[in-house]
Amino acid sequence: MSTVIPRGQVVLICGDSGCGKTTVTRLINGLAPHYFEGNLTGTVRVCGLSVADSPLTELSRDVGSVFQNPDSQFLALDVEGELAFGCENYEMDPSEIRRRISAAERDFRLVGLRGRSVRSLSGGQKQTLACAGVACVDPEIMVLDEPSSNLDARAIERLRGIIAMWRARGKTVVIAEHRLYWLNGLVDRVAHMTMGRVDYEMDGEEFFSMEDGRRREWGFAR
Repeated sequence: MSTVIPRGQVVLICGDSGCGKTTVTRLINGLAPHYFEGNLTGTVRVCGLSVADSPLTELSRDVGSVFQNPDSQFLALDVEGELAFGCENYEMDPSEIRRRISAAERDFRLVGLRGRSVRSLSGGQKQTLACAGVACVDPEIMVLDEPSSNLDARAIERLRGIIAMWRARGKTVVIAEHRLYWLNGLVDRVAHMTMGRVDYEMDGEEFFSMEDGRRREWGFAR
């Protein structure tokens, strides 16, 4: 089944554990096949680029990733260094980097964390910093893999606000997720996976309007 994600949509990828949600996120950001090896069949194109034929350095300009465990993607010791890291990799002008850091600190409410060690942050603060670090590079597409799995209710509400902000700015957002309730009202489309394949898609409003009984029949209790 061929799946096309139009520019500016927020898309939820859901399904049972092991169905292939994370693999899809890795195909979009290029970690598969460039880092995670395997047999790739078919074609994956992102912003006109063939994922298999494009280096990660090129793909990462278009795709930003937020992992399930933010600690696994941090490369700097302090908050400001983490915000600057991606921009420095692309050799942006220092004045532009400072402008982007200031904008991220404002948009993601990180001003009070400047100078803090990344390791000293709470789980919710780390997830926010991961999102802000991606936003500093300003890619077209944001990919999030199980972003709420280690967050409490307050941090999830903050994450919801971040995705709403990206949506308002026309970003394309792809979210692989088990915990679904917090995405009600944010998602334009839902893609359900079984055994490595997308077996059905539906409008986000239709999905979240399903009766509880029907939702449970399809394996969605929340």
